[in-house]
Amino acid sequence: MKKKLVRTAVCTALTVAFAIPAFANPFADVPRKHWAYDAVNKLVASGIVDGYGDGTFRGDRTITRYEMAQIVSKAMDKVSTVEQKVIIDKLVAEFGEELNSLGVKVDGIQKQLDNQIKFSGETRVQYDSETEDTTYRFRLGATGKINDNTKMNVRLSTADSDGIDKTSLDDLGSPSIDRFNVETKIKNVDAVVGKQDLLLGKGLLYNSYEADGAAITGAKTTWKGLTLAYDNSGDTKVQAVDYKTQLYGTSVGADYLKIDNTVDANEYAGLNADVKVFGKTVGAEYIRNVSQKANGYRIGTNILGAQVSYIDYDANALPEQSGFNFAGATSTGFGNNSQADKGFQITYGRNIVKNVGVVLDYKNLDVAGDQTKATLNVKF
Repeated sequence: MKKKLVRTAVCTALTVAFAIPAFANPFADVPRKHWAYDAVNKLVASGIVDGYGDGTFRGDRTITRYEMAQIVSKAMDKVSTVEQKVIIDKLVAEFGEELNSLGVKVDGIQKQLDNQIKFSGETRVQYDSETEDTTYRFRLGATGKINDNTKMNVRLSTADSDGIDKTSLDDLGSPSIDRFNVETKIKNVDAVVGKQDLLLGKGLLYNSYEADGAAITGAKTTWKGLTLAYDNSGDTKVQAVDYKTQLYGTSVGADYLKIDNTVDANEYAGLNADVKVFGKTVGAEYIRNVSQKANGYRIGTNILGAQVSYIDYDANALPEQSGFNFAGATSTGFGNNSQADKGFQITYGRNIVKNVGVVLDYKNLDVAGDQTKATLNVKF
């Protein structure tokens, strides 16, 4: 087992080292024609091995555990992939005592990985009883650290420019960029510039995660629970204010939204809160379209693992970007908030295995009728 670990350590060190340009080998006992000349040269160039004070490498000598621990310690600073980290973690466990004696902090490995580009992805398959369609979507996101306070985010998606998922695997085609932004922190202010998501309140007013095509391309800043968002990039202009705080142990929030497009402009106000009732958390949202004097509200709680909600809204109370909209609906069904409606929504989700989950969403409204969505998500 220990021999296997040593071989693994050498392989890992070489893997890391070969990303570093070589320079002239300083060891007198490793001639240029030696079979290990190139490998030793790379290890020296990467700073993983130093040799001995007399300028020799002594490759035929059995190394001690402390010398092996030094190699592991130096290789730790070169880790750049999850696979390399897994190998190094095993070596750290084997040579932990020696590393501690050398004063090596193993948490440096994670810091090294945090400085690399991180990738994440999602594949989604969804069935909608309203349209009788099965849709497909693939997303791949990447986050790159620019400095300790700034990072860049980009995401590729197979959905179209309006965020509509494909109804056929043959239509997936080449992914396009649907999110691209830079996040930074200046003292106590968090700022995001570029194409990004926007969530107001609990999502009944504005939710780009649920409403297709609702991402904003502009700026968003957050300071002590206050968020300001602005999008003036296209035909639809968005101005938004979101405020969250704790009031007597209760989470409360207030929102303002103005949406101005080529047809008309509407201003909205919203309030939301999480209230404890008989030991259960009840979430409530209230939305008012100030421009058209229309109201809407939703109240819900968790029952047996499912989120059960009751909703009631006037015609035009909710904007198209509301999280209650469902894409792909008919003009008389869901997604059409120009008519008043009310009823129940039940959402249940659970993980089947790690990174694989299912979500069942059922709606029963007076006008729109019944709708069921079944979604399978695979994340990686």
